[in-house]
Amino acid sequence: MDINEIENLPDRIPTLISMFQNALDQFKNNKIEKDSFLLILSQLTDRQVMTYELLRSDIRNDIDRTLSRLWNTDSYDEVDIILSIVVNLGLEICFNKIKESLEYYKDIDKSILDEIQETIDEVGENISNPYYSLEKFK
Repeated sequence: MDINEIENLPDRIPTLISMFQNALDQFKNNKIEKDSFLLILSQLTDRQVMTYELLRSDIRNDIDRTLSRLWNTDSYDEVDIILSIVVNLGLEICFNKIKESLEYYKDIDKSILDEIQETIDEVGENISNPYYSLEKFK
């Protein structure tokens, strides 16, 4: 799986679930590096958002657990990408780990800390449903 191929995909694709699964499998089998994995997930998440539907729960849970293991506050770019994926896919486990990181990591860079806090404030308690604000338009 190549990031350039992913970036050139159309906004809506019928094979999105299998592409998420493929990315997870390749990462777990050490066939792609963490940076590529996060970029691929980010691109696939952008396409998932365009469906206005929650990702299938088993895939979503697998991504949630995987990103929870990868979460750290060392890199602004990683934090930014993971926050976007977590919010747009409604990943509860990782979101809770992100909130906890504010308590446990005292030496977080201010720009990273601000990004995390801003995301938490924006999401509030509606992490499990990224389309919460759109439901009033149904």
